[in-house]
Amino acid sequence: MGWENRMGDDGPNGRRAGKPIGTSTGALRGVRALDMQTDRLLSSWLRKACVPDRALKVNQPAPDFLLPEANGRLVSSIELRRIAPLIVTFIYGTWSPLCAVGLRALHGAAAGIRAAGGKAIAITPEGGDLPRNFKRHHRLDLEILSDLDLGVSLSFGLVSVLPSEIKARLLRRGLDLSAPQGSFFWMLPVPAAYVLDQRGIVRHACFGKNSISRAAAEVVLTALHGSHGPEPWP
Repeated sequence: MGWENRMGDDGPNGRRAGKPIGTSTGALRGVRALDMQTDRLLSSWLRKACVPDRALKVNQPAPDFLLPEANGRLVSSIELRRIAPLIVTFIYGTWSPLCAVGLRALHGAAAGIRAAGGKAIAITPEGGDLPRNFKRHHRLDLEILSDLDLGVSLSFGLVSVLPSEIKARLLRRGLDLSAPQGSFFWMLPVPAAYVLDQRGIVRHACFGKNSISRAAAEVVLTALHGSHGPEPWP
C-alpha cells in the first residue's frame, strides 16, 4: 500500500501509531492543503537532499532554544528538559496532511509519554494564527512552537532550500510557503523526532515520515528508557 493511501505506519507488534485525519480549513487560513501526492513529492526530494546526513545525531548535545508556543507564551527547552526528558518533533507545516497526522499521533500518545516521565513538543516553521487554530480545531493536548525564521531547525541541521521545480509544483497546487512562514525564502525542515535527556544530549533520533507517524508511539516511549541509534530514512 502506498504512502498516499496509508497515512500511519505500523508500530512495534503491528499496532498502528496514528490515525488518518484531515487538515483543518480554519487552520489553513486560505492556504490549500497539500494532497498525498505532493506530500510524497516533498518527502522524496528531502530524502534525495540528504538532510539527515547534516542533522544532529545520537549522543550529540542539542542546542537550547526559546520559542513561542501557539498562544504566544515563550517556551524554554532548558526549563522543559530539566523537569523531564524532552521529545522534540519537527514538522514542515500544519498545511501538510502527513504532518497533521503526526501531530494527532503525538497528541494521542501524550498521556503515555507523561506516564513514562517525558514531555513532548512539536516545532513548525509557521507563525501567526496557523498553529493556534490547528491546535484549537483538533483539541490537541500538545505544545506547538513556532520556529518562524527556521533558526532552531537550522541549528539541528534539518533545513534545505527548496529547488525551483518543487516551488513551481507547490505554486501550481495553490500553496505559497512564503505566506504561512512569513518569509520570502522557500525553505523547509525535514520531519524529525528527537529524544533529549535532562542534560540535553540526543538519546534517539529519527528522520522522515516515520518520525512523525511514530514519534508519539511505542518507539519514542521505549527511547525514554534508554539510548537508541538513529533510524534510517524510510
